[in-house]
Amino acid sequence: MKKLLLLIALLSLVPNLASARRIGGLFGKSERIQKITDVDIKGANGEDLYLAHKTTSLYIFMGVYMTDDGYVLGVKGSINTYYDLDEEQIKKFQASGALPTPLPPYKIEFTEWLWGYALWILLAVLAIIWFFPKNKEALFAQGCKYYFGKNTPVNYPKAMRYFEKSAIKEYGPAVFNLGIMYLSAQGTKKNVDKAMELLKKASKLGYVDANVTLGSLYYNGEDVSKDMAKAEAWYKKACDQGHANACKMVTHIQQVS
Repeated sequence: MKKLLLLIALLSLVPNLASARRIGGLFGKSERIQKITDVDIKGANGEDLYLAHKTTSLYIFMGVYMTDDGYVLGVKGSINTYYDLDEEQIKKFQASGALPTPLPPYKIEFTEWLWGYALWILLAVLAIIWFFPKNKEALFAQGCKYYFGKNTPVNYPKAMRYFEKSAIKEYGPAVFNLGIMYLSAQGTKKNVDKAMELLKKASKLGYVDANVTLGSLYYNGEDVSKDMAKAEAWYKKACDQGHANACKMVTHIQQVS
């Protein structure tokens, strides 16, 4: 996640650094002149001009907003130097044939709009990352990372927190894992009643391993009183879900009963 945030920040920074060179820092306004076509018009000092369009961006380290300022006359050989061009001047130049009628259209590139509002885009991305709730599978996977120690030290309290977040979303595997943790005193005090409640909830959510585990607990008399009838019933549920070993246990219990 940190790498993703860093990448987004760097990608947003690159074009803004380029703009910073034009405005002399990371704060202030930046005018951008984009050439459209050559025209036969001279400037006040005799310089050659071309038809262009202008945009203005405000930067506070990154782009805050951008405006489309319309047509201008750019000065050849001079970066971002221009003459304003209002409607009256346009009509005058068109009447003399110096400007085409109608004026050629222009399009501001999407990337220019993107960099012009880069600050808000970055803030929106960060807000989504930090505040948009993760899905139950992602939360469960994060819990498993800490539970099994995948590329990180085993941390049962952290694993439990992620499993609890996933379990709130009614995710069977997460509810099951919480039950096992209460049963095994992993990251919490041993609580058989809570464990059984969670395992049965996981069963209701259709998680087959919960049925197998409940069957095994009653079959072996581990943490609960041995009860072959209950063991068979739980194994039968798992068998109905296609669990081969559970089916074998159902057959075995029926044979020894």
